[in-house]
Amino acid sequence: MKKVFITMYILLLLLPLLFVNRDKDAVTMQENRPLAAFPSLRINGKPNLEFTTRLDNYLNDRSGFRNQLISLNGLMQYHVFKRMEKGEQYRLGPDGEFNGVDGVVELYQHKNLLDEKELLEITGAFDTIDDYLQKRDCDFYYMMCYGKESIYPEYFPQSVLQYGNVSRTDQVIDALTEDTDVKVVGLKEAFTENKDKYEVYSKYGDPVHWTPRGAFIGYTELIRTINESGTEYPCLTEDDFDITITDQGMEYFGGVKRSNMSEDFVLKASSRKAQYLEGEAVIKYPSVPDGKSYDYINPEAGNDTKALVVCNSFIINYHVREDIAQSFGETLLIWSDISPDAVHWIEEFDPDIVIFESAERFEDYEGIKSLAEELR
Repeated sequence: MKKVFITMYILLLLLPLLFVNRDKDAVTMQENRPLAAFPSLRINGKPNLEFTTRLDNYLNDRSGFRNQLISLNGLMQYHVFKRMEKGEQYRLGPDGEFNGVDGVVELYQHKNLLDEKELLEITGAFDTIDDYLQKRDCDFYYMMCYGKESIYPEYFPQSVLQYGNVSRTDQVIDALTEDTDVKVVGLKEAFTENKDKYEVYSKYGDPVHWTPRGAFIGYTELIRTINESGTEYPCLTEDDFDITITDQGMEYFGGVKRSNMSEDFVLKASSRKAQYLEGEAVIKYPSVPDGKSYDYINPEAGNDTKALVVCNSFIINYHVREDIAQSFGETLLIWSDISPDAVHWIEEFDPDIVIFESAERFEDYEGIKSLAEELR
């Protein structure tokens, strides 16, 4: 019996070595990196003094059944211990909801509120930008995409306590609305009003971005706010989309995945009037960043308005950039933080409308102040 046990034990130790991944270009999709390469005994004609360390890394990366063991560990952490791998980035809510926590905990807790001086500096910077654009006969809009934790605090880990009802973002949006002429698209009220009827952020899907329904609400609120200026720009409605229910649950490190059936929006071909000028943005406007700029023209918009949108993944990675382009004669979208570079984009593009969009966890106030300083 002892011999059988010893034999089985040796086989268990050898099996991972027998199934070592020998593909030179192998990558681990779960960790999004290449696997360690087999080390050389000599480097540049000299003994490789790190051979044993690198061999250890090689075996750790490439031993057989490694991916299966990682997935098993991730699933066990989620289902048994109610926590996620990569806990510094993702945390679970009371019902196992997926939450991104990188950069949002202090914001959620309301522990990074602005004092009066800081708030005045920020609103003063916005005022400076607004004044500059008004002199160019250009309307300025600031769009704030509140995070999932602000709209669905009930999804956030209950171990994280919240203090008071006002966040740093609320402070800025309220101050801009009450004390400046900047046109604000705050979105919090629209999301909160719709969250019981629709899923604007998903429970088990993308933990930091809105759903396609949330994106549609954000887009319609933006165009509605712009239309309050008196010009009636065309705005897409639900009839312009094919709306289906699809599983938008995301898979995380370790193979953790839960189903999340939610609305998907696909713009109908008959409603797609704007033409994407792929690769031409940098040619037409040399100062804009290559690979992160998207230029659309729309001869059927019914206007020759030029709209410049400085934004992030909330707009670029969803259908919102194409939706906005249906409203204006030309739309230039730049995926970038707000910075003094915007001066060059504005001077080259010469827009009629400028929209700065920020995600709550990347609020760009320092960029706003830097841009304002450049304009003074």
